[in-house]
Order: sequence, then structure tokens, then C-alpha cells
Amino acid sequence: MVMLIAKLWHFLVVLFRSLLWWFVAMTPIFAAIDEKALEILEKTSAYYQGLENFSAIYNLTIKYPEEDMVRYDKMHITARGQQYRVSYDQKETITDGETVWVYDKALKEVTISEYAKTDSDLNFAELYNLYQQGYLFVYIGERIVYKTKNIIRDIVQLTPIHEESSFKSITLEVDRATSQIHRWEVVQNEETRYICTVCKFSVNIPLSDGYFTFDIGAHGDLEVIDLRESEEEADLDEV
Repeated sequence: MVMLIAKLWHFLVVLFRSLLWWFVAMTPIFAAIDEKALEILEKTSAYYQGLENFSAIYNLTIKYPEEDMVRYDKMHITARGQQYRVSYDQKETITDGETVWVYDKALKEVTISEYAKTDSDLNFAELYNLYQQGYLFVYIGERIVYKTKNIIRDIVQLTPIHEESSFKSITLEVDRATSQIHRWEVVQNEETRYICTVCKFSVNIPLSDGYFTFDIGAHGDLEVIDLRESEEEADLDEV
């Protein structure tokens, strides 16, 4: 679960960093571009690219349609460029941009893998390529949060062009004044919904050099599952 949430977050980071490139590349193919959606996403992209880092606490809601069940939790994300640290449900996912550590506090184990080769239904490389292959952006409308304080959020929905995408839609709720993403909802093909709402957001905070690494020695008796060797062997087999 935590790996999937981390990957969904990484997708949003990649999305905003590459947004302008995508529109330039795809404009000849799609003559009609939603100018309102483009304007909002450009401002959001510029805002996040201008940050040295950020830290956010989210209220997380997961809706499982088949089980007719809703789960509520908290999630903490700290990000700096390609590096991030995600805490959720007794688990932490940490990456320095080269290595990924998934620490399960309950099981007292850490799984180590290469950043670009994390194996799941949605890995980082797949999300990055998925985005570059194309999403349609549509402005859905606005939501007035506090009319007297002029707090308004714009809603933009992204839908994949390719049917084989693992996502059915991604909906972003962006604060009009700050360009911060206040809420995002990912709907998977089987209709499971991941809804994240910001309850605290901090930017440009002091971070130590080792914050985006995992110190195995500092966690006492810990089972270490290192997948990097098996990944290297698999690469050799493919050559």
C-alpha cells in the first residue's frame, strides 16, 4: 500500500516538472487544448519547481468499491527534487534518488531496491513514460471554500489517452491564490479511489544530508531484504 501511494505521489511530481514539455510535444496532435487547465497547471508547475523542498501531512481516504469499505488514515510526505520520504500506516518509503528503502516497523524489516527498478503494478519509470505518452487535461470548475475570504480552488482532471493505463483519472484541486495542490484523487481502473487532502504544508525546511537515506544500524535488530543483487542478475540475463 505505502509503495503504491509513494508512486502516485512521484507521478504528480514528474507530471508538473514535465508539463510544459508535454504540451509542446503534443500540440500538433491535439489541436484543442483546454487553455484554462493549461494555465492552472503551468502556475502549479512553476510553484513546485521553485521550492527547495516541502513537507506535507495529508488526510488519506481509500475507497474500495468491491468491499464497499472506506479507510481513513494520515500520511506524511517530505520531498526534495527526486528525493522523498513517505510515512504511512507503520511503514516508511525513503529514496535518495538512487536507492529505495521500504521500512516496515511492525515486521521490523527493510526492503532495499534500486530507484528506477522498483517492481510493482506502477513503477516510477512506467509512471514517467505513461505521462509522456499523454494525458488529456480538462478544467472541471471551481470550488468556493470561503467566499468572504476569497478562498477558491480550481479543479482539473487528467485522463489517460491509452486504455492500458493503470489509472482511470487523476483529479487535482488547486488553490487559486497559492497554486498549491490542496487535494488530489486517483481513480484506478477497478474503481479504488485514493483521496489525499492537505492538512499541513511547510516549505523550504531545514533537512539533514542523510534525511533521504535509511540508517540500518540505527534500527537495531532488523531483517534486511536486499533486492539489488537479484535485479542486477536479472539485467545480466536479459543482455
